[in-house]
Amino acid sequence: MKWILNPFQTFSILVPKTCVVSRAVFLKLVLEGWQLADAQKAGLICTENILSLLKVFHIKKITTFLFFITLFFVALGQDAPTMDTEQVPLLENIHLHLNKTVFFKGEHLWFKAYVQDQYQQLPSSTTTNLHVGIFSKDGKVLIKKMFFVNNGSSYGDFKIDSTFVEGSYALMAWTNYMKNFEFATPFLQKITIIGPTNKPKVKAENGMTILVHPEGQKIMAGTFNSVGLMVFDEALNPLETKEIQLVTGDGDKVQSNIQTNELGQGRFVFFANPTKSYFIKIKDANGAWVTKELENKLQQGIGVSVDNTAKDVVVLSPKWSKATFNSREGARFSMAIFNHISRSFVYRHEIDGDSISISVDRYQIPSGINTAMILDEEMRPLSQRMFFNRRTASKKVHSVEVDYCLTKGQDSLQLDVILPKGHKMANLSMSVLPANSSACLPNNSIVSSFLVQPYLEKQFVKGPYFFEGTHRSSDYQLDTRLLMEGTEKFDSFRSMDVQNTPYEMEKYIAFNGKILDADLKNEKQVSLMSQTSGAINLFDLSKNKNFKGNLPLFEGDSILVSVLDEKGKLRKPKAELHFKDYSGDTFDYTKWLANVSEVEPEAMLLEIDHDLNLSERTILLDEVVVLEKMKDNTKFQITALAEGRIIDKGTVNRYRSFQNYVHILGFHTRLKLEEGGIGVYILDPPGLRAVPVFVEGMVANPVELMNMPLSSIKSIVYSKSRQGPFISLSLRYDYDELYDRVRFASLSLPEGFSRAQSYFSPNYPDYTSFLYKRYGAIWWESQLGVNSEVPHMITVPLNEQKKVKIIIEGMSANGILYHTEQICSPFENNYSAN
Repeated sequence: MKWILNPFQTFSILVPKTCVVSRAVFLKLVLEGWQLADAQKAGLICTENILSLLKVFHIKKITTFLFFITLFFVALGQDAPTMDTEQVPLLENIHLHLNKTVFFKGEHLWFKAYVQDQYQQLPSSTTTNLHVGIFSKDGKVLIKKMFFVNNGSSYGDFKIDSTFVEGSYALMAWTNYMKNFEFATPFLQKITIIGPTNKPKVKAENGMTILVHPEGQKIMAGTFNSVGLMVFDEALNPLETKEIQLVTGDGDKVQSNIQTNELGQGRFVFFANPTKSYFIKIKDANGAWVTKELENKLQQGIGVSVDNTAKDVVVLSPKWSKATFNSREGARFSMAIFNHISRSFVYRHEIDGDSISISVDRYQIPSGINTAMILDEEMRPLSQRMFFNRRTASKKVHSVEVDYCLTKGQDSLQLDVILPKGHKMANLSMSVLPANSSACLPNNSIVSSFLVQPYLEKQFVKGPYFFEGTHRSSDYQLDTRLLMEGTEKFDSFRSMDVQNTPYEMEKYIAFNGKILDADLKNEKQVSLMSQTSGAINLFDLSKNKNFKGNLPLFEGDSILVSVLDEKGKLRKPKAELHFKDYSGDTFDYTKWLANVSEVEPEAMLLEIDHDLNLSERTILLDEVVVLEKMKDNTKFQITALAEGRIIDKGTVNRYRSFQNYVHILGFHTRLKLEEGGIGVYILDPPGLRAVPVFVEGMVANPVELMNMPLSSIKSIVYSKSRQGPFISLSLRYDYDELYDRVRFASLSLPEGFSRAQSYFSPNYPDYTSFLYKRYGAIWWESQLGVNSEVPHMITVPLNEQKKVKIIIEGMSANGILYHTEQICSPFENNYSAN
């Protein structure tokens, strides 16, 4: 366990009178490299001796003190409560950026997925399989897909077809490994399907709902208590009101100015007299008073209070009744701050019955979620309370800079997207909607999903609100929300048995197989290749002719199996393959779905004569012309800088591999020995410049490029511009016809990663209607690579809108999060056309 010690604090060390140690012996042990824990076991030194050493040496310099205190905790490592790093589960944070959350039938739900390692706060390097499903209100899965995650990101879509009827559904995303832990947090978002019928009103159930959450989960008698509350009306919508009172059982008013905000959240502080009972009174819409008793019996115990409203400090205060503390006379207590990312204490202070509030500098506390605790002598938590520290939040959360102007035709908008100065490349996604749209109502932004949501029992309502700007009111309301949470789910002091993990961490598509006619004397390996993507790997044959492994395989794919002899010659074998049955899922998802917010976004009052079922997309005439030209000529120009080429059979027979073919396009390749593959470069004096290669929109790794046969590629789009060189590959589905089938056995894949469709605009019948302006969509981009040097330019149609709203989210390779919402008004403020 790591301790960061404040040099301005006072630490008292108790030295037993019977403890005597030779200074020379101690120094000899240290110089000879003895670990103090080993010395203890050998009987050369005792724990009490270590304590006395600090006294004997009369340590004055803080650096020397830190050195010896570090040795001290090494020696006590067996006794102190620590988190074994091998026992910490590899949990992920998941966020889906949706194009919107309210849909017509015939539309598509598009999403970009961001997956983060929870403890490192970096894009996940372990997760490759992301499961996404749409569930009905009763918990039944209507559609479920698995998507490939590459460097912490993925993207996909669902069609809103006849499977769905008008109503609310839950979109959920998770990994297989998360199923092992009750406290894991999948991504949850309520989506709404609207149609040509009026939305029925929500029936009132049990009247007003009042939820009371005392700080530390209990009200302490004989001291001041901070209490959070949430209030919902009969339809379970958050209730904003100033008509709240705190009264005693005798009818005396204690407070009459308690209020809740638009999220239904409020808090108050009062001194709990142990001889009285207390009630909350709230006036409902009809003017009648609703009463709720706080607690039948006030608690006699020990608690912790946090004041998180000051700018530069966090104030910690112990609270207890005198009767409780007197009953524990002689016991030792401490107050500590535990950080959930480093999983260590960053502050600790001894307290007693006369202890008062303690101020801790925010710069001593890591940013994000922390927990203030009262600990007993055995380091067991007696009370705890979560709070959010914004000390370095500004370094982790940024806005994207967006400039815009009209195109010459004034029917489209040019957006220039760039990161703040000094930032490197970030992976972004963008949704463009009519300015007054009510079609996008996310529970969380990527910021609240990653920084707060994993520690909450329930979904946020308007989660992005807590991270927009630096308003103290939103800080206070976020703290109110964390005050109301129970014992947080990542309690470091409870046992987490990660050995009992029936749900494995998935890596690509797993399989096992057998070569029935293998000659084990000469044949030791088997080659497996994806027919569509060209991903390839070699696997060893066991003594019983079996093999197993995994590959990135997509739905509709086939596996090409070949056996290698000692000389490396390939032959077509008699082979069988068995894949994991992803359809046989018996996990109970209802326990996760229970955390979906029950608050409806708003009533959908639609005109009954409108037909909102969109027709299938038609191909525009200019698209047909382009396709015909591509058939006649293997080369086609996309822009002045980007050119495309079709890979035909003659080209495959001539060049064979991707590595050979890129050379004729003017690119260079170099071995990347540390990664086991190749990199692609362009001559950019005075040296070479790396060129990113995308395969179906995802960044290819060096191993994939080295092993990629040219016959697996359908077309190549490339640019050699110094400003932004790139290569983009589109894969083919008729691989068997081009490759030498005599050497391979082709086996179909029953189920693999789902393929995402390229975005296309739906066929909205009218861009000026009320329905389109409220629930339509203009544009969606899932793959935006943006840096801080050159703006990324994108042109989107205006669809006859005078103003549009853009929503951008994303994550960089070093874990910086981006969230921007902006209204673009190109016809105002004298914005000029290009």
